[in-house]
Amino acid sequence: MTIIFRGTRRYAKPLFFAFILNILSTLCMVALPTLMTKVVDRGINAGDLHYVYTACALMATVTLLDVIFTVISNKITNSASLDFNHALRTRVFNKTLSMPPKTLKTYSTGALLTRSIDDVDRISEVTGSLPSLLASIPVTLIAGTVLAFRQSPALAGVLLAFTPLVVFVVFICEHNTHKHWVVAEEQIDKQNALIRARLSGIRVVRAFNQEHTEQDKVERATRTMSKSMVRGNMRSELVAPASMLVLNIATVLIIALGAKQITAPDTLLTAGGILAVIEYVGMITSGILSVSYFLAELPRFRTNCKRISELLSAENENDGYDQQELTADGSIRLENVGFSYTGDGLALSGVSAMINAGETVAFIGGTGAGKSTLARLICGLEKPTEGTIYFGNRDISLYPPKAVRACVSYVRQRDLVFSGALKKSLNAEQNRTEEELLSALSDGQLADFVKEKEEGLDYPITERGGNLSGGQKQRVCISRALLKDAPMYVFDDSFSALDFLTESRLRARLKQRLAGKTQIIVTQRVSTAKTCDKILVFDKGRLIAVGKHEDLLKTCPLYKEIHLSQTGGDLLCV
Repeated sequence: MTIIFRGTRRYAKPLFFAFILNILSTLCMVALPTLMTKVVDRGINAGDLHYVYTACALMATVTLLDVIFTVISNKITNSASLDFNHALRTRVFNKTLSMPPKTLKTYSTGALLTRSIDDVDRISEVTGSLPSLLASIPVTLIAGTVLAFRQSPALAGVLLAFTPLVVFVVFICEHNTHKHWVVAEEQIDKQNALIRARLSGIRVVRAFNQEHTEQDKVERATRTMSKSMVRGNMRSELVAPASMLVLNIATVLIIALGAKQITAPDTLLTAGGILAVIEYVGMITSGILSVSYFLAELPRFRTNCKRISELLSAENENDGYDQQELTADGSIRLENVGFSYTGDGLALSGVSAMINAGETVAFIGGTGAGKSTLARLICGLEKPTEGTIYFGNRDISLYPPKAVRACVSYVRQRDLVFSGALKKSLNAEQNRTEEELLSALSDGQLADFVKEKEEGLDYPITERGGNLSGGQKQRVCISRALLKDAPMYVFDDSFSALDFLTESRLRARLKQRLAGKTQIIVTQRVSTAKTCDKILVFDKGRLIAVGKHEDLLKTCPLYKEIHLSQTGGDLLCV
């Protein structure tokens, strides 16, 4: 849990100041019953209105100071809490970005969303209430008890006798609450993941008439979550009424005992004293209830802290490397490279090849042949299970993944377009000029689209590029990749949504813009592959042939079969 609160020393001074203000505020609150006693005994009972006015003015001043101290303290605490919330959420987000792919896959998107929003909010909320609790509760309990004893030891004794009973009631109510919140949080993660999957695949769900099946999944997760949350909340909410019942019984006994004492001939107890003791009972009750509410949040707080600590304790994929900077000339050497996603079987095995600097190379093969897997390995998004990948003569496994990725500009198989202005989706770091953006869009065959829009580069893109066609989204991603100056460019099936004329124009511009750079094009189109300097043919996770288009038609049956299937059997279409 300590990992969550690393780097919080900067909050020490403001929170200490807030702590002192809370103590002063509590002292002002504790002083009010004593002043009220004097108003009743010395003013009202004695008929001294001047004293009543003076004492009431003093009470008003004390109340005003209480308000001032409370407002300033709350402002400081809330500001520190919000800053801590922002810092913790940023740490969670950065940790997610730096996780190794295998570790990241153990968390669903719903689980990461719940941790970064719900868990972080609750942790900051509970920790933000600590200065007030630590300052007010001890002062209220100690000062209230001492002042109650000054008025009447017997009445104060009744209050003290009931305090352990209240603590026992709180313990009984909170016992075993933690396990219910653990289940509830797990089901919230599951529910978020189900709803997200349902929304993203709503068209497929409707096409296959699976609405009821998907609804049943959500209902089961919701039912389990609601049962756990109801049980946890029932136990937590019992604290307040059970504590109030015990303390109200104590109040009744104090009033009954006070009435008996005040009628005694030699008593020192006054009506104002009884009022003061009852006020102190209220204060102590408020303090105990505050502690009860805090204890009620602890089981869920522990669950939230455990989940965040688990996330923040995950290894960083860029740690543990002696060498940090990787220089690449564009050449890539693969030596017996293999990879397994699950550890059971190899999705890629025995791949050995040489890609020279400045070459344009195509990866071609059927679905599941291992083309995209090899592209991810070259980009440093995955680590080979076996074998070695070299950039030049440097083994990339000796360098952190961020150094490997700095050498490659990558366009994913699934296009990712950010919502917001087009120029922000292209240039998230805002380190490119408008001329550079327009140049990249022109080479990416999207310049005409920008010119047609009144907003130009400020054209608003909706979430996931909902107002763009598939081809437009691919061209945005390609234009974004062209803005990065790298020795190697990987296009993972990035032309699949483009018509042949647009692709032809795009390839011509890429050849001109990326002259001298290494290009790797993952494709299933022979028309795309045949223009490349070299073609690597994959089948069932293995590299089965390397060569040019004309040579492969003669030597590789699979490549010939792919060619015939796309050209209608015309071998002259070369």
